[in-house]
Amino acid sequence: MKSRSRLIVTAAVMGLFAGLVGAGGAEGTAPEAFTRLDPAAFEERMKNEQAMVINVHVPYEGELAGTDAFIPYDKIKDDPRLPKDKGTELLLYCRSGHMSEEAAVDLHDAGYTNIAHLEGGMKAWEASGRQVIYNPEHAAKQTG
Repeated sequence: MKSRSRLIVTAAVMGLFAGLVGAGGAEGTAPEAFTRLDPAAFEERMKNEQAMVINVHVPYEGELAGTDAFIPYDKIKDDPRLPKDKGTELLLYCRSGHMSEEAAVDLHDAGYTNIAHLEGGMKAWEASGRQVIYNPEHAAKQTG
């Protein structure tokens, strides 16, 4: 009985803490600068025609169908192809998720408010059974 009571109290405390952190309500925490999406959620968000899907990986190593722009992660902040409306949904991806995460932070710092990135990148996309395509024309544009 004693260990069951501890388990209930521990679960209640953990639930309360998770609720506070998830809501951004824990003291000293700020809301996340961007959303991390798994492949299924990213694919669902890509259906939003108002969203801009951006491949930030350099060098070119493939792409997702429906990509709107190829902007290097380390040059994204001032790119003229970005929407003027900083509330536009931006969906970022790269090969592994690292470059898109850096780009998301930079865009947040630049004032964009609706940013998501593909957690695990194209590797996770492929691992989930989805297709990554290779377009020789896009590869040539990025290297030439």
